[in-house]
Amino acid sequence: MSDLDGKAALVTGAGRGIGKATARHLAQQGMRVGVNDVDPALAQATVSEFRAEGLTALAIPGSVTRKADAGAMVAQVQAEFGPLWLLVNNAGVFSDGPTAELSEEAWDKTFSVDAKGVFLCSQAAIRQMIPRQQGRIVNIGSIAGLITRSAQIAYCSAKAAVIHFSRCLAVEMAPHGITVNCLCPGMTWTQMLSVSSAERGTPLDELTALIPAGRMAKEEDHASLVAYFASEAAGHLTGQVVAVDGAQSLYHPLTMQR
Repeated sequence: MSDLDGKAALVTGAGRGIGKATARHLAQQGMRVGVNDVDPALAQATVSEFRAEGLTALAIPGSVTRKADAGAMVAQVQAEFGPLWLLVNNAGVFSDGPTAELSEEAWDKTFSVDAKGVFLCSQAAIRQMIPRQQGRIVNIGSIAGLITRSAQIAYCSAKAAVIHFSRCLAVEMAPHGITVNCLCPGMTWTQMLSVSSAERGTPLDELTALIPAGRMAKEEDHASLVAYFASEAAGHLTGQVVAVDGAQSLYHPLTMQR
């Protein structure tokens, strides 16, 4: 039996992709999982799928960009499943394009979801965790916050903010028994990536060639690390930023022989 069995979790942006895989993996470990998505139908469809697999899950629609929604999401999980043990801040949006042409709206939306959403949901969670002197927060960043990328300035900047937010909150929460860690995915195989690469005319094999490990990450690669961060075994592990990327963020063409 996992030490996560019976504990409550909330995963934002869990209607698809990494968030969905993470929510499923946590539920398979016995956690009672609140599945958040801004699209109510997507959240409910995911929960129906999980329940058909014998997993315990609850659909929790809401926008991470609204303080009232963030508080309501945490309250709903606790009302249904008991004290919140784990918050996974996964919800995010991607934007790209030349900086000179980037709209103010695109910048604001990226920061509102990717950075402000992490703050609002974390704030709602720690208000419940601090009195109990225990809890876990895992923020999903990106290697885009660790390296530089051309024409992705809003996304890279927002994910860099998530990384440093995680470190700062980890120090503040350490005396309260609450750990805060940040997982930074590299390129990960999802249906969305397949579609976007086709739209941009970039073959997937060209993207894979940028990864020293020779393959893209699978959604499950990230989900398993989240579960470890949530476990009792990781109780003294906090403020860490871990890239799950097959060494992609370390790779430079001039430093490796093929």
